[in-house]
Amino acid sequence: MKNIFFKIMLILLLFVGGITKTQAVQFDLLVLPTDIFSVCDNYFCFPEVSNIVAEDIIQNLEQYKNINIKTLYQVRQKLNSDYQLKQKAIKVIESYGEKDKIDFTNLNDLARAFEVKSVLIVDTYAINDKTSLRRNLWDTLEITSAFKITYPFELKTSAVLTDCVNSVVMWSGKYSKNVSDTFGYYNASNQTQALSHLEKIKQYSYDIVSKNISQNVYMRFFPKDVRTFQVKKQSEDAQTKFVPNALEHLSDPHIRKELDTDNNKKFRDFDLEDFVF
Repeated sequence: MKNIFFKIMLILLLFVGGITKTQAVQFDLLVLPTDIFSVCDNYFCFPEVSNIVAEDIIQNLEQYKNINIKTLYQVRQKLNSDYQLKQKAIKVIESYGEKDKIDFTNLNDLARAFEVKSVLIVDTYAINDKTSLRRNLWDTLEITSAFKITYPFELKTSAVLTDCVNSVVMWSGKYSKNVSDTFGYYNASNQTQALSHLEKIKQYSYDIVSKNISQNVYMRFFPKDVRTFQVKKQSEDAQTKFVPNALEHLSDPHIRKELDTDNNKKFRDFDLEDFVF
């Protein structure tokens, strides 16, 4: 009888220990906007768009206990206090912002310095159909306001999540928004109009871009089950039949396992695929 009791207790301890280990999974993430060193550098002294998006992403992901993430202030302070580390960050930013390439050599050094395994790079720029020249959005606003330029401008935003242990890309997404009005104007004759543009960009980041990026980052750390529909084509009257986890045999069992905790409730109402505007 005692042997049975001890066996039951051992099974319970192993079960509870397994649950505790699963719930203790932590991911350390560094968010690196390409304009992290630009503070009040434009004519309007507005925050750069990549910094706005990065701040919103950090705010979203800070709500999850299983994701550790530093603020932009903490990242900026550490980089500014270490010259060599700052130069590595600048090389990573220039490589991605100017060439759309990831400098894993310096990026991996950054990850080790910040004691993280993943880095999310965020980049933004303005462009029009007359030239391929990439410009800062607020510098573009200053130029168009001064010279009354009426070309339609688009804001381009891109993000890439990297695994700095294996030097691979885990996910990437691109987004675009027309910042001109219906007549092709993108300028500001006074500070009030300029602030109006800023508020629109902030709302765009808060409502759309940062939420989608945050969701995709979270999903790469804690993937959901694959769910598909199986369609029968025997006859025109055949109905679509839902088959839960129809591709289950194709996926890794470790990938299929989702941490179904209260932490992921925030994104359950925003269950969209990666999208491009």
